[in-house]
Amino acid sequence: MVNESSEIELAEASAKGLFIVGGTVKEVIANSEPTSVREHLSSLLQVKNLVVLLGSGASFHLGSPKTRDLTNQQVLELIRNAGLSPTSEDQALLTTINPTDSGDLEKLLNGLQLAASLATQAGQDAVTLGSGSDAKSYSKSDVDGLRRRINRALAEGCRLPKDGGLLDPPFDSDPLLAHRTFLSRILRSRRSNLPRARIFTTNYDLVIETALDQLGYPYIDGFSGTVDRRLNLAFYGLDFHRVETTTQSVLARAEGALYLHKVHGSLNWRASNDRDRLTGLESLEVKQSDVPAEDDELVLIYPTSAKEGDTLAYPYSDLLRLLGDAVQQEDTAVIVAGYGFADAHINRVLLRSLATNAALNVLVADPYAVLDEPDLAALTSDAHQRQFNDLSATPKATAIAALAKASDSRIAVLTGEPGKFTELAHLMPGSSPQGENPTGVASLIEALEQAARGGTPPPITGSDLL
Repeated sequence: MVNESSEIELAEASAKGLFIVGGTVKEVIANSEPTSVREHLSSLLQVKNLVVLLGSGASFHLGSPKTRDLTNQQVLELIRNAGLSPTSEDQALLTTINPTDSGDLEKLLNGLQLAASLATQAGQDAVTLGSGSDAKSYSKSDVDGLRRRINRALAEGCRLPKDGGLLDPPFDSDPLLAHRTFLSRILRSRRSNLPRARIFTTNYDLVIETALDQLGYPYIDGFSGTVDRRLNLAFYGLDFHRVETTTQSVLARAEGALYLHKVHGSLNWRASNDRDRLTGLESLEVKQSDVPAEDDELVLIYPTSAKEGDTLAYPYSDLLRLLGDAVQQEDTAVIVAGYGFADAHINRVLLRSLATNAALNVLVADPYAVLDEPDLAALTSDAHQRQFNDLSATPKATAIAALAKASDSRIAVLTGEPGKFTELAHLMPGSSPQGENPTGVASLIEALEQAARGGTPPPITGSDLL
């Protein structure tokens, strides 16, 4: 059961971090109330158009695969965890393509894709990889087989949350606590007359949908239908309203709803070539299904160098266009969490919008992309109101560090432990709404039902509804 102590644990786990706005350190956070951060977030939540961009880092605490630094054995373990059996050739291939035994999964998949392409272009059934005495010939089927197994393993690894026993407290007992807190505070903090918040995510998992279901909040994800759900992007133009029961029917805008866009696909999306019933023309359809799919049925953009080209195809191009439209609106704020700016097609949309939309404000939360932990730990309160570039610490060579150094008052960066998604959720303004605890609501309903039946209702404590 979720209770008040769960949120306290999130707060107490906070360690040192920096809040940087326009290249100036606005706050050094060290186990104290981060007032400036909360005030800034509060102001962002009240802008006319709110956009949230979530990446894989928003799901790391739930067991999402970390793909930037994997040993060959970890890649094989990822495959095994997906219920697949790596071959002896898989091990040899990994050793050849990743000889340093520490690699980026995107680079690994790029290498496999390139090797298969070389064999195809040469009209050969095999390709020779490596050099000198380490050179070895691999069949194209072996190369393609390992690539497919890694892709499948990556997709299966994103079926979250993982077993609670593998998660750290408090998420071992309540995995979606941070997501429910984050989403509910966005929805409850915004004035009812403002446009719906739009959430864009590169993640395949169904964590956001599950958290919204637990909260009881409706959302529009671009799909039409109930039994046969098909992607229909025109549905992003719809909204939720309620009918007031009076002598005259009056439409009132329903509260607590948002738009969800999954720009790299989703685990429950399936590709299907169907014929239109009216015209008979065959076209690609994207459907929702929980039935296990074959690899070619999954609608996912895998982390390879080809992913930018993949975004030019349906439905990714249309979803990316919606992101571009959203960040070009007047009085817009973008909250970025768990996204490492590794996708050029998304970066281009955000950076061009910063260049052309003077009314765009961006806050990026990331724990590790700006400074190394020793540099963060060495900072003192003297860093307050100093230029980030003037600090003795050496920034990392990352896109987020470059944003932190930028002398642009529209750009804010939250880094260190407070930059984790779980901590950001706690920092979002607003007291703990009862909607963050569906189990508490369930307890209340159970007590009322028992009382109606004449039974003795179980006791309801204050923490049950927090």
